[in-house]
Amino acid sequence: MNQERPVLVRLQDVRKSFPVKGDRGRRAVLRAVDGVSLDVFTGETLGLVGESGCGKSTLGRCIVRLTELSSGTVEVAGTDISRLGQRRLRPLRQRMQMVFQDPYSSLNPRQRIESSINLTLRTADNPTKAAIAARVRELLELVGLQPEHAHRFPHEFSGGQRQRIGIARALAAQPDLIVADEPVSALDVSIQAQVINLFMDLQKKLGLTYIFIAHDLSVVRQISDRIAVMYLGKIVEIGPTEDLVERPMHPYTRALLAAVPVPVVSPGPRAPRAALTGDVPSPVNPPSGCRFHPRCPISTDRCRTEEPALTGRGPLGRKVACHYPLSTE
Repeated sequence: MNQERPVLVRLQDVRKSFPVKGDRGRRAVLRAVDGVSLDVFTGETLGLVGESGCGKSTLGRCIVRLTELSSGTVEVAGTDISRLGQRRLRPLRQRMQMVFQDPYSSLNPRQRIESSINLTLRTADNPTKAAIAARVRELLELVGLQPEHAHRFPHEFSGGQRQRIGIARALAAQPDLIVADEPVSALDVSIQAQVINLFMDLQKKLGLTYIFIAHDLSVVRQISDRIAVMYLGKIVEIGPTEDLVERPMHPYTRALLAAVPVPVVSPGPRAPRAALTGDVPSPVNPPSGCRFHPRCPISTDRCRTEEPALTGRGPLGRKVACHYPLSTE
């Protein structure tokens, strides 16, 4: 179904490296994103999942040009934005917005909510003060808040309310794409469900496209049409959500799924779970061959020396970077 939709975002061999200090003070390079290529289709939600340090947040920031790419290209609606200057990029920025993990730190504590939201509104078509105030009230109601909340400060709100304000601020630019970077990880479980439902309702009403970044596969599963699994700067598996969850092809995906808590609904023996052991290797000095091989229970000598390509598997658009995929049905 996705293939019938137009591509809104296209990444081609996106890389982002940071200079760091290595052993004994020597200069080294941290490869946060290392050769990511994927398409995001108009109107879909692509979940981007992986452990902390895998590069998913850096990739999200590269997509909206909050972080400059080291190499590769990012196209939004057919326009390559990778090397555009700020003047030419400014009108395109309205098409892509970001919702951050910590809504409190992303809001100015000295500004009332109205001011935080109307900074975006003031840049469009020189609207009147009355029009700006009306639009702020409309946006607050759209995300489930009251119009009078516009005159309060960030510290007067709960975490869930502040995240709603962050969403309202992103919507002020009338974007096509929203990159949500761990938007519910700092919230209580009950509030997480409310915010996820809000994202889904807004997508239906406004036709939005989401890139939803999280480390929790159970959260990503609720909202995503497709899931891309990231490990040490690379996409190791991608596919339709339910197919990927029910039939993981990469050992890392299976291990992430095994880490999701499962309620015990009946007595009796449970199926064995493939626990993920060890820590993520350093992106400064990643392993040779397949980057997952030091933690993989089925790795061979080939995995240690030959890096697997992300290749198509099956008719549903599944792709996996593994020499020995767990399922090829």
